Amino acid sequence: MNKLIRHKLDVLASFQKTYPTAHVGGSIGLLIRGVNLFRDLSKSDLDITIDDFDFNSLDLSNYEQRSHGNDFDYAIKKNINDGCYVKIDIRVCPEPSFEEIIFEGNKFNVSKYRDIIFWKTKYSLKGVQKHKEDLLTIKDGFRKPTNILVDDLPY
Repeated sequence: MNKLIRHKLDVLASFQKTYPTAHVGGSIGLLIRGVNLFRDLSKSDLDITIDDFDFNSLDLSNYEQRSHGNDFDYAIKKNINDGCYVKIDIRVCPEPSFEEIIFEGNKFNVSKYRDIIFWKTKYSLKGVQKHKEDLLTIKDGFRKPTNILVDDLPY
């Protein structure tokens, strides 16, 4: 596992320790569930759902708010000491449940599989290519290469 994904998992563990009802979905949630999307997840956000969250209660020495153009309620980032950061999108919703999953010796709260697929499908239908490809990868068990050049020869 690369260093950036390790940072994400460390930040997730810390966040869930502070907010024990927070659970992760998205590509990182699928990773923890053992689903291989056959793509680099280093730049993936942590997509977190939580039943109650107040940005003003967050320790701002560790996090900062960032602008976002998505349908999450908050977008924040946590700076890591080696110059990188972890982006976190937070959706406040009291309904969805989660499961506790042990991944590499750590316990994480992870959104239900059906909920993760629901959101991937929603974003796919909005035209987000990576979500379309993720759903095909889950269905087919492999990721189709996107850099294949096809010639116009008839044979």
